[in-house]
Amino acid sequence: MSTIAVKNARVELKTTKEAKELLSKAAILDGLDLSSFMLAAAIEKARAILRDHTSIALSEEGQILLSRLLQAHPMPTDKMIELRSLPRLPVRNE
Repeated sequence: MSTIAVKNARVELKTTKEAKELLSKAAILDGLDLSSFMLAAAIEKARAILRDHTSIALSEEGQILLSRLLQAHPMPTDKMIELRSLPRLPVRNE
């Protein structure tokens, strides 16, 4: 059973007559009303931008290098040893 989303938010924009006519023609050809056409395009673009900003693509060489770095066990530096010797702070239970 599908659920129907309640549309309770509004977005408005101003544009030129020419831009509106262009968008309207494309919407008709796509079988959509203008609002649905514009919203679908905007959502698709937003998802692509968010995906591009939340993922990292590595080449095969980069993947191998990252794997080696993660598997390596370097010796701790003096500063790391010093930090580990500090007393632990109590953690508050929430």
